[in-house]
Amino acid sequence: MEIEERVRRLRTLALFSGLPEERLRALAALLQPVDVEDGRSFIVEGERSGSLYYVVSGRVRIAKRLGEGGEKDLAFLGAGETIGEMDLLREGTRSASAYAAGPVELLCLKSADLRAWLDADPGAGSRFYAGMAEVQSARLRRTSDEVALLYDLSQLLVAPQATAAGLLTHALNRVTPHLQGRWSAEARIFNFFENEFDLVARLGAAQGSDAPEPAPASAPESAWLDDRTLRLILRSPKALLAAFRFRAEDAVDDAKRAEAERTLGAVARLLTSALENVEHRTDEALRERLRAQSDAPRF
Repeated sequence: MEIEERVRRLRTLALFSGLPEERLRALAALLQPVDVEDGRSFIVEGERSGSLYYVVSGRVRIAKRLGEGGEKDLAFLGAGETIGEMDLLREGTRSASAYAAGPVELLCLKSADLRAWLDADPGAGSRFYAGMAEVQSARLRRTSDEVALLYDLSQLLVAPQATAAGLLTHALNRVTPHLQGRWSAEARIFNFFENEFDLVARLGAAQGSDAPEPAPASAPESAWLDDRTLRLILRSPKALLAAFRFRAEDAVDDAKRAEAERTLGAVARLLTSALENVEHRTDEALRERLRAQSDAPRF
């Protein structure tokens, strides 16, 4: 990656956005490209810290060890997000692990390089620390917003839903207002018999025809169809379940796109479990009716 492109990416981060061009170029020269294969870790919980990573492309899974064994996923991060900025300034160990969820391209900044860069320009240092405070404040706000969203969804998911279409409709109305900016959205349910997605709910401007859409032969769980449109595919281990499409009315930068993908990805995982439960209850009800019919007296 050329220095100019690295400078452009640094300028999108609150940590470095207020710095002059020459200081950004000096910092960009210190960034080291890192490619990580799917499933591999590049941060390990408990190991010594000391590097910041910028996600150029791909998705990163953040997970923490459980006391009884195994791990719990904490978050999924995407392009434009940073990992480990607090570790640049403190001595200690990593509090969680980071794994590539698919191929990931990163830029790495070592803490020793950052300190040398800060020492060379005290003014840049003060702006960097101001950016650090802004980043942490934004993350606290984001956490509060996510708690509110998850609470809304928890109220929805504990209520019995008669149909999968009803669940998707209610979820769309709950989730969309939580997104930053103005968004339109639609939900489609998978029609197993026709191998297509049928429209069940829409919020805001139409994004296409009301007609059924063919199910893709293969598609990632989350993908940007263009600069403003994010599609989510919900699937169980056995079959497709549903699809969401969210479209921003205004342009979104890399950071906002990553934030939307991360938030909606968490929502999609919750709804996948809920749809599986609805499907299970529907199958159980059908079996009960068939048993009742078979046990009924014949004349």
